[in-house]
Amino acid sequence: MQANTVFKEALHLSPVDKVKLMDLLLGSFNSEQAGEHEQAWANHAERVCDEVDAGAMLYSLETVMRELNQ
Repeated sequence: MQANTVFKEALHLSPVDKVKLMDLLLGSFNSEQAGEHEQAWANHAERVCDEVDAGAMLYSLETVMRELNQ
Protein backbone atom coordinates (compact mmCIF):
# COMPACT_ATOMS: atom_id res chain seq x y z
CA MET A 1 0.00 0.00 0.00
CA GLN A 2 1.36 3.42 -0.91
CA ALA A 3 2.04 6.03 1.76
CA ASN A 4 -0.53 8.45 0.29
CA THR A 5 -3.24 5.79 0.46
CA VAL A 6 -2.41 5.01 4.08
CA PHE A 7 -2.38 8.73 4.89
CA LYS A 8 -5.80 9.29 3.32
CA GLU A 9 -7.21 6.37 5.29
CA ALA A 10 -5.62 7.63 8.51
CA LEU A 11 -7.35 10.99 8.10
CA HIS A 12 -10.63 9.22 8.88
CA LEU A 13 -9.39 7.98 12.27
CA SER A 14 -10.41 9.60 15.52
CA PRO A 15 -7.79 11.89 17.05
CA VAL A 16 -7.03 9.27 19.70
CA ASP A 17 -6.47 6.56 17.06
CA LYS A 18 -4.26 8.95 15.07
CA VAL A 19 -2.03 9.38 18.12
CA LYS A 20 -1.89 5.59 18.59
CA LEU A 21 -0.89 5.18 14.94
CA MET A 22 1.80 7.84 15.24
CA ASP A 23 3.19 6.12 18.32
CA LEU A 24 3.31 2.78 16.50
CA LEU A 25 5.03 4.35 13.49
CA LEU A 26 7.58 6.16 15.63
CA GLY A 27 8.23 2.95 17.53
CA SER A 28 9.03 1.17 14.28
CA PHE A 29 12.26 3.13 13.78
CA ASN A 30 15.62 1.76 14.85
CA SER A 31 16.51 1.58 18.53
CA GLU A 32 18.62 4.75 18.45
CA GLN A 33 15.66 6.76 17.20
CA ALA A 34 13.35 4.91 19.59
CA GLY A 35 15.63 5.93 22.44
CA GLU A 36 15.36 9.56 21.38
CA HIS A 37 11.58 9.17 21.23
CA GLU A 38 11.49 7.67 24.71
CA GLN A 39 13.69 10.48 26.04
CA ALA A 40 11.42 13.10 24.47
CA TRP A 41 8.38 11.51 26.14
CA ALA A 42 10.21 11.35 29.47
CA ASN A 43 11.11 15.04 29.19
CA HIS A 44 7.51 15.89 28.32
CA ALA A 45 6.17 13.87 31.26
CA GLU A 46 8.56 15.66 33.60
CA ARG A 47 7.37 19.06 32.30
CA VAL A 48 3.73 18.03 32.77
CA CYS A 49 4.42 16.90 36.34
CA ASP A 50 6.11 20.22 37.06
CA GLU A 51 3.10 22.10 35.62
CA VAL A 52 0.67 20.06 37.73
CA ASP A 53 2.77 20.69 40.83
CA ALA A 54 2.65 24.42 39.99
CA GLY A 55 -1.17 24.34 39.89
CA ALA A 56 -1.96 23.80 36.21
CA MET A 57 -5.64 23.45 35.29
CA LEU A 58 -6.66 19.77 35.07
CA TYR A 59 -9.55 18.32 33.06
CA SER A 60 -11.48 15.07 33.43
CA LEU A 61 -10.92 12.25 30.96
CA GLU A 62 -14.52 12.61 29.79
CA THR A 63 -14.01 16.29 28.95
CA VAL A 64 -10.78 15.60 27.07
CA MET A 65 -12.26 12.68 25.09
CA ARG A 66 -15.33 14.75 24.16
CA GLU A 67 -13.08 17.53 22.84
CA LEU A 68 -10.79 15.13 20.94
CA ASN A 69 -13.63 13.34 19.22
CA GLN A 70 -15.45 16.43 17.96
